[in-house]
Amino acid sequence: MQRLTSGTLHQLPLSVARPEYDRNRLQAGIVHLGVGAFHRAHQAVYTDDAIQHSGGNWGIIGASLRSPHAARQLNPQDGLYTLCTESEQGQEQRVVGALQRVLVAPEGPAALDAAIADPSIHVVTLTVTEKGYCLGDDGWSLNAELPTVISDLENPAQASTAIGVLARGLSLRHRNRGAPLTIISCDNLNSNSRRLQTSLIEFLQRSFPGIVPWVNENVRFPCSMVDRIVPAVSNEVLTQQSMALGLRDEAAVVTEPFSQWVIEDNFATPTPDWKRAGATLVADIAPFESTKLRMLNASHSAIAYVGLLAGMETVADVMQDPQLGDSIRRLMKDELLPAISPPPNLDMQAYSNALLQRFANPCLHHRCAQIAMDGSEKIPLRWQQTLLDLPQDGLLLKSLACWCYVILDTSLPIEDPRRSELVALRKSTAGLREKLKKLLRILRFTDASQNSMVQALQGYHQQLAAAGVRDLLAG
Repeated sequence: MQRLTSGTLHQLPLSVARPEYDRNRLQAGIVHLGVGAFHRAHQAVYTDDAIQHSGGNWGIIGASLRSPHAARQLNPQDGLYTLCTESEQGQEQRVVGALQRVLVAPEGPAALDAAIADPSIHVVTLTVTEKGYCLGDDGWSLNAELPTVISDLENPAQASTAIGVLARGLSLRHRNRGAPLTIISCDNLNSNSRRLQTSLIEFLQRSFPGIVPWVNENVRFPCSMVDRIVPAVSNEVLTQQSMALGLRDEAAVVTEPFSQWVIEDNFATPTPDWKRAGATLVADIAPFESTKLRMLNASHSAIAYVGLLAGMETVADVMQDPQLGDSIRRLMKDELLPAISPPPNLDMQAYSNALLQRFANPCLHHRCAQIAMDGSEKIPLRWQQTLLDLPQDGLLLKSLACWCYVILDTSLPIEDPRRSELVALRKSTAGLREKLKKLLRILRFTDASQNSMVQALQGYHQQLAAAGVRDLLAG
């Protein structure tokens, strides 16, 4: 079967939408770090729509910071890929054309540096996950004790982290006449771009201190809130997609119809007409960030750990189970919803009902194991403040007990930036209370909050061991 490319695009079924602008004349205006499925289903789509509606040279140069996998998927396809939007109401297919090529940072760091330094590049966006920002325990400062950060600081020219790569590229941009730049984080962190800015400035002060005044004056870091459920695509799904298209697409993405992007209106440069493409520009992004993190992301993590202990594979499996699905509904409406201050004029009952419908979408196959990854980074952002605000006997604390049990008392793989510590704790002969206290420290809970939680977690842990997750949630 032939590969999807610019030359084979005309062979697609007429039902598949495709770019109507001239890709051959499109020039790059954006560099994106982290060309995973989420970027391809979200920011790249908004940019594609902005070009379609309003024009402009807003082609995207993607960059992988570690693996060449995305480059091998996309470069032989001229950056083209199909986006399949699925729900119980049906399926829609489109080809996204904004992404032009993918660089692999370890294989060609100079090419990525040159892209970031190019004055025709006005925007850098990032989807590198929470751990990609190399943050310390306070969630803001640079973690200068990370081995990767130590290595980058010792040899900035060979930096491998997103922070180090940005620092190196900005240094070259400064030398090349210093055109302004807008850098936008698109990861699930409150104040995401401000955290990025803080970490990056600390790195620059240790590596390229001479450019810090220029960065402070010429580079803006607007925060953004992103929302779209994008599961990992299996080989089986890729095969099904290729059969439906009549062309092989190694970079296809499957997602839901819903999509949201809220961006702080604080740019140093021109940007695509994202507003025309459906993005919302606001002066204060904090209520949007908090609502999404403490509703959608908090619920997602609870579903993941409950689902793993119940032997469920996907989010939809959990939601379609009468007992487990009801527990998530009660968690959302009785605990999460009352604990937040939403944006003005947002109907929170309608918002929570829409989330529950999205979670139950059986077409997405969003695996619990995928969401459960990197719990030590996600839980402090998604659960911590709500847990501190709630009585110590609710479903969210029971969800935390499920994460603790997954780490300490199962043989499930631990995929986490602090994997070595967590594996050592799983193997430790220390008592349960001490292990739980250590886990809470890893999650950045203070000693005072630990003391009020450990006893309840210990009881829940013993209940899980004796009777399982269904008994815990029924109590």
